Amino acid sequence: MIELGDRGLTREEYDRIVAEGELVALEPAALARLQETRAQMLAHIATGVPAYGVTRGLGHLAGVAVSTDDQAELQASLLTARAAGFGEPLPADVVRGAMLVRLAGFLHGPVGVTPMLCQVIADRLNGGWTPCVPSGPYGAAGEIGPLAHLFQTLTGEGMVLVDREEKRAAEALAYAGVEPYVPQPKEGIALINGSPFATALGISLAERAHRLVGEATTAAALGVALTRSGARALSPRVGALTGDAFALQVQVRLAALLEGADVWGDRAQPPVSARVVPQVHGAARRTLAALDGLLDARLRGTTDSPVYLHADGGDEAGFYPSGAFHAIDVVIGLETLANAVCHVLNLLEKRLHRLLDARFSGLPDQLTMRPGVQAGVVALHKSVAGLAAEARVLAIPASLAAIDTSSGQEDMQSFAFLVASRVGRLLDTLEEALACELVALRQAAHLAEDRIEGGELGEVVRLLSDAVEPVELDRSLGDDVARVRALVVSGAIPG
Repeated sequence: MIELGDRGLTREEYDRIVAEGELVALEPAALARLQETRAQMLAHIATGVPAYGVTRGLGHLAGVAVSTDDQAELQASLLTARAAGFGEPLPADVVRGAMLVRLAGFLHGPVGVTPMLCQVIADRLNGGWTPCVPSGPYGAAGEIGPLAHLFQTLTGEGMVLVDREEKRAAEALAYAGVEPYVPQPKEGIALINGSPFATALGISLAERAHRLVGEATTAAALGVALTRSGARALSPRVGALTGDAFALQVQVRLAALLEGADVWGDRAQPPVSARVVPQVHGAARRTLAALDGLLDARLRGTTDSPVYLHADGGDEAGFYPSGAFHAIDVVIGLETLANAVCHVLNLLEKRLHRLLDARFSGLPDQLTMRPGVQAGVVALHKSVAGLAAEARVLAIPASLAAIDTSSGQEDMQSFAFLVASRVGRLLDTLEEALACELVALRQAAHLAEDRIEGGELGEVVRLLSDAVEPVELDRSLGDDVARVRALVVSGAIPG
């Protein structure tokens, strides 16, 4: 069990709770501090100061006073009226990740929620509570819409997943013997503010990209070994001269994969695509390292607005609005990742084309024993060419727009959900292209029987051989690609 306090989360804790289902507990001292801050916040509100989302409306209506009699209704309505998304639901790990990040942010204290709400969220996490949150479209500032979908389920509104089936939240709460939660002052606005989804989406996409870039490095090494092209450009000795630590990481990995292979002697200089794997994959690793650092920092902070802060030096106690819900930091990180992944896919496409060309591979054209009669696996490259074209479109930044909403009060958006969706589809294209390349490499291994002996690459060839038969006679390769893609998704291909 992991005890959460006001220190935030580590990535390891996040993964253990979200991916592995480890239970959470709340640190008593953090709850006590939370209660103290809340009491001071309520006393401050009682003086008659305007409190956004408590005694005043939201957005363009931020100047409209909300009567004492209507304040409870406002907190509840904040979780329903803004739940207006549609489309396919977000992945369960992203939704539960956002719940966890929001809980960790609340425990910092300045958000001003009750210890009871934090305990309710912790209990729902421990009980496997998985709200159905539509993937979009969302054009508001921050994450008001998806967070409304997420947290209205605590009150019995909306839908949740139970045994992979959608059920009404009210029914699921009743079945679990839990009363619907009634949001207290400031809690409705707290539940729909911040940007925990950007963090959860970023973590999910980054982890997937790490795996795919590693697997693409393995595929590149297998291609070098099967074609026996010169590998000296991939040597760590060369990499050490450049000063590029991330390219050197790739070169060290390639050298380990190619240890003992007949590729290190003098050769005619191979095509650029065979020489720049360290540079392209190293750039992707650098981008992922920067994104990881950003996400780790977000796990330790809170992105709420407004927050209640105690007096400090010359600064008075009171409500402080924030722009921290504007997740442009994650968005720019994801769009940079999209660019890097697009380059990895472009490189893969070139490698595959060279593999099908006898002038470069030393193997039969199109990897068929009957060129001109049988097409071999040439169709795989045509598919990858289409995927590369799609990837280039998906890599175009989607966040470079600012649209006025809420009568001009909300005039900047990060479009985190749109960007995350595009990056997710871009990773799909890399995954599909990698499966195509690996099917072709399996065929190359069949035609070059004695070129791979043992080691990690030998194990990869064995996995591929178990998954798909060699192409002796032309056939549709769609099922082959699907089976190999399943290997890629499972992580069976070493990275």
